[in-house]
Amino acid sequence: MALREISETTKKELLDIVQKSFPLHPRPFLKIGKKIGLEEEKVIGILKEFQKKKILRQISAIFNPLFFGHKSALFAFKVPSEKLDKAISVINKHPGISHNYLRNHSYNLWFILVTLPEVDLLEEVNRLAELCEIDDFLYLPALRIFKISTVFEDKIVNLDKDEIIDAEVEKLKSDEIISEKDKKLVKILQEPLPLIKKPFKKITESLNIKEEELFSWIRKMKEKSALRRLGALLKHDKLGFNTNIMVAWEVEKEEMEHIIEDLSKNLFITHCYERKTYPNWRYNLYTMCHFKEEKEKEKIPILAQKYGIKNFIMLETIKELKKIRLKLFYDLDLNIT
Repeated sequence: MALREISETTKKELLDIVQKSFPLHPRPFLKIGKKIGLEEEKVIGILKEFQKKKILRQISAIFNPLFFGHKSALFAFKVPSEKLDKAISVINKHPGISHNYLRNHSYNLWFILVTLPEVDLLEEVNRLAELCEIDDFLYLPALRIFKISTVFEDKIVNLDKDEIIDAEVEKLKSDEIISEKDKKLVKILQEPLPLIKKPFKKITESLNIKEEELFSWIRKMKEKSALRRLGALLKHDKLGFNTNIMVAWEVEKEEMEHIIEDLSKNLFITHCYERKTYPNWRYNLYTMCHFKEEKEKEKIPILAQKYGIKNFIMLETIKELKKIRLKLFYDLDLNIT
């Protein structure tokens, strides 16, 4: 059955399930098919076609880095044009940086750095700055997280928040000892789940464990907030969201709660954070905005006027320089020049 022969409602229902409630079952696609009235092979075939069209990136586990001892923050490097190519190369080679964006500001390279448990976050970013030959950057850790769960309403799918993965999403830290078995399971479940009838069997055979043991571990990690979810990641730009803007706002402390409560109701806003400020950088509230049409970004100054916010900046993505899945317990190659 070709993708075009499937109703929009069925497509949406299928992608909703694989994003939000992927079943822990020896034959998950059979179970999904029973819910939406499709045969197991048809479910797999449709997902493969979504993957071919690059709408579906992968089905895998998304873990909380901080639970496993990793540290993270948003950084913005101020890179002169003559050093830009080298800086992009250095940053893109770092395995702890999954997303890197060129934005329309003198602070032009924006990325989230995630460091291993044994690595100091600020020492590592200073090492990167030295390799990039720059001496001016912003360290913008999240102080509070207000919104991370909006979906895009679309005739085909609801796009989940994890498309724009931010490693600062979870703030829960763990005092538990992370075993070598835990690390091994994290590493293997971060990889794409194969689109076959028994996708978990390949994993359990490689680890010499039973499927129920794997499912039990996944449930335990979910209960502890170590695992955010196991499910599909989709590409928002393939669904028409091509204009992406990070808006930095200077909001009065006493007004923040009220503004955020109303601001976060806008469906085009996917992330909303309070971040660290500096005398020369007074923006304390950050929102990620996604639009299908360029003209829609006019909504941002209208919101600023509505809330009486005089100081804000629209940091538009000029180019997506790197966008991959973040993998925990990565191998850090110190020679990234």
